[in-house]
This record gives sequence, structure tokens and C-alpha cells, in this order.
Amino acid sequence: MSCEHHREFTDSKAVRHCSVAESRTPATNNMKPIVVLISILSLTVAQREDSLKVIDTLRQLQPAYRDLQNFVVSAVANAKLNSTGAIYDFHSEIFEAKDNFLRSAITLETNALRHINGQTSDIDGNCLAFLRNSIEVNLNIAGVSFTNCINAVDARLNAEIDQIYDGLQFNESSYTNASIYKVFRGQNIFVNPQGIVELLQGQLTQLQQTPTSLVAELGSLIDGFRVRLDVIRGNYRQCLTVNDQLLQTTINTVLIQLQQICLGALVPAGSETPQEPPSVGPVESYWNFV
Repeated sequence: MSCEHHREFTDSKAVRHCSVAESRTPATNNMKPIVVLISILSLTVAQREDSLKVIDTLRQLQPAYRDLQNFVVSAVANAKLNSTGAIYDFHSEIFEAKDNFLRSAITLETNALRHINGQTSDIDGNCLAFLRNSIEVNLNIAGVSFTNCINAVDARLNAEIDQIYDGLQFNESSYTNASIYKVFRGQNIFVNPQGIVELLQGQLTQLQQTPTSLVAELGSLIDGFRVRLDVIRGNYRQCLTVNDQLLQTTINTVLIQLQQICLGALVPAGSETPQEPPSVGPVESYWNFV
């Protein structure tokens, strides 16, 4: 029986009971949307907490990324120092070789002029002047050859330096240019935060693995660089040797001309008085007197 019927057939106490029941029914119905709203809010907060965990995980990558960069930069810096040491040693040996061959050329010139200038007054002066000019011309030509030798060294050295530093830079960049934000590509921090966290954790594991093999790779690059510098150095010595031999041949020819054409004589070492040519051939007589 409804409360309307109660009002018709019951006393006032029953009427009051119906009134209380009717007043409570709407309140109960209003609670249902509130419960649903609270549930939605709770789920949303939980999801946002997962999004915040992405930032927390990202912060863990920062020191690992720094440590990796420090290790790589330090390893490459040491390799560059080793390369500059190799270049310094290369230059030192090139300077030494050039100095030795240059002194040899000057000695050849000095000895030849000693023979020419030590002739007696009855030897044709014009003939001797031609010989002096021939020595100067051939020494200048040897200078051209010296320049060609060092130019070849310079070109090869610059190419090798470019190659070694490109190799070192590539090894460094392959680590230092690694992005810690690439995991966000194609992701949404509000839609799939847990997936991003897992990707970041995987990247953290990779960053924490020190690339010890890098040191061996850099060492191999420097070793190869030293070997190639040795090849350049050997080619330079060969170039200088050929030049020195050619100069010796031309100086020898001049001294033969001194005896055969100018009718002069070779001057013994330590003496300013000409000596008559011995009975041996002209080439042998030259090596006996210098």
C-alpha cells in the first residue's frame, strides 16, 4: 500500500513514517553519480602517477648518460694525444733525415769547389768558372728534388691526419650523439606511460654498460696511423737517397771534367796543392780524394 493510501486510512504516526521514507529516497539516488565520479578520479590520478614515473625514470638516465660521455670523451682525448705524439715523432725523424741529406749535399759541393779552387794558375780560368757554375746549377736542381720530396710528404701526411681524426670523431660521435629522448617518438606520455618507462629502463641498462671495447678500437686506429706514417717516412728517405745519388753523380762528372777537359788535378784532403791524376780511372780517382 502506498503512502497516499496510508494517509487516507492510518493515523498521523503512519503519515509521518511515509514522509520520512520519501525524504530519504532521493538522497540515496544522488550518491550513485558521486561514487562513479570518485572512481573515475581515482583511476585518473593513478594514470597520472604513471606519467610522473616517466620523469622519475628519465632522471635516472641523466647521470648514466653523463658517465658514458665522460668515458668516451676521455678515451678519444687520450687517443688524440697519442696521435699527436706519433705526428711529433714523425716530424722529428723527417727533420733529421732532411738535415742529414742537406749536409751531405753541402759537403759534396764544398769538396768539389775545393778541387776546382785549388788549381794552379796555368789552368784555364774560364773552364774552371764553367765547372763552378755547373756545380751551382746541379745543387739548385737537387734543391728542386728536395722540395718535391717534402711536398709529397706533406700531402700524404695531411691526408693521414684527416683520416685519423675523422675516425676518432666517428667513434666519439657514435656514443656522445646518442639520444636519451628517442623513446618518446611515437609515444604518448598520458596514453602509454608504462611503455615509455620500460623503454627508458632498457636504455638505462645500455648506458650503464661501459664500452670498454672502444679503447681497443681507438688503440687499433692509432697503431694503423703509426704504420702509415712509417710508410711515408720510408718513401721520403728513398726520395732523398735517389736525390743524393743523382747529386753525387753530377758532382763526380764535374770532377772528371776538371781532369779531362780543364786538364786540372784533384787536390788531396788537407792540402791546397794540386796533385797529378793517378793512373787509375777518373771515377776511382774522385772517390780517393774526397
